Amino acid sequence: MGISPRVHFFDQYGKIEKIPYRKFERLLSADKATCFPKYASEKVKCSISYVEMENRQAIEILHCDYLLIPFNQQGQLDIDRYAQGTALKFQSIDLLNSFNNITYIQPELAKKQYMKDFTWQATPQQIDAIVAHIFSSK
Repeated sequence: MGISPRVHFFDQYGKIEKIPYRKFERLLSADKATCFPKYASEKVKCSISYVEMENRQAIEILHCDYLLIPFNQQGQLDIDRYAQGTALKFQSIDLLNSFNNITYIQPELAKKQYMKDFTWQATPQQIDAIVAHIFSSK
């Protein structure tokens, strides 16, 4: 029994593509050898599903994250744009709010901007496609 991440990209036409997790990790670590030419200059809808596995079979989807991944003209990770998203994500963590009664607006603004520019909401059809990919037998 264990948890396995599954990554899927949706192209501009809504077609789903399974991405090997190791290749996805290399993409996010800005490996120059990892590129997706068909996604050049796009922001691609990406779902990361955390799947409970037993005997190498998917049992249950525990959680899904929906991210927008920016690509440069060569189909590699747009490092500057991705760094902006990472910075917004960290800015949205409100560490100071628990220390006093003052509400700081910056974390809320950063969270709102991050959600707008770097996340997306899956439609029921997209969720069905993800589920079908995860639970389909090969």
